[in-house]
Amino acid sequence: MKADAIIFDKDGTLIDFDAFWVGVSVSALEDILSGLERRDIPIEEILEAYGVYDGVTDIDGVLCKGTYAEMAEIFSQILARHGCSLSAEAAEALIVDAYNRSTDKGKILPTCPDLASALEALKKRGARLAVVTTDNPEITEECLRVLGIYDLFDKIYTDDGKTPKKPNPSAALNFMELVGASPERTLMVGDTMTDVTFARRAGISVCALASSIKAREALLPRADAVISKISELVELTEGREEC
Repeated sequence: MKADAIIFDKDGTLIDFDAFWVGVSVSALEDILSGLERRDIPIEEILEAYGVYDGVTDIDGVLCKGTYAEMAEIFSQILARHGCSLSAEAAEALIVDAYNRSTDKGKILPTCPDLASALEALKKRGARLAVVTTDNPEITEECLRVLGIYDLFDKIYTDDGKTPKKPNPSAALNFMELVGASPERTLMVGDTMTDVTFARRAGISVCALASSIKAREALLPRADAVISKISELVELTEGREEC
């Protein structure tokens, strides 16, 4: 699976999703419920509705693959069950604000200890690297810099109001044009079905990162290859035709 260009998802692929976003979510929800004077509503009820169970995120859950708008809809419904009326639009505004103010509560950790060295090896081989994420530019840059990998990427696509969000393939198509890579020699690496769909719409191969048995079972039939850590990409993309 030779690749001249490799596109990475951020959360759950480069950055440990649970370590960062579960902590951020707990802090943000505590802040919102406190402001609404509804601390009686169990945060666990909301987290489970978002697909978080005992600190572990379901790859099919809204926290993992959804949007703030979808999270707000669920949040509004839970409030209603507890006798609190709040529109989805108002809930979304609260959620966006609270999450943005709670990013310091998340732990920025790599998905594998040798993440940086693996990316450096790919770069040394001549691969052009990009990140495509639905996160905002500020959080994205902070996370990548903390991990010491920011400067390894030729292009970083974020939710900047200009780039269409995944699974719209615009970012992948733009990156291939930017670096002169063909679809046949471009690879997407991600941990959700959104990443798989993104790759398929762009006409490129996709390697799924699966850190659990459930994730592997879900992604294996749909991806061209499945790995358990990013360092496995170094061998996978050495030039062999089969996966």
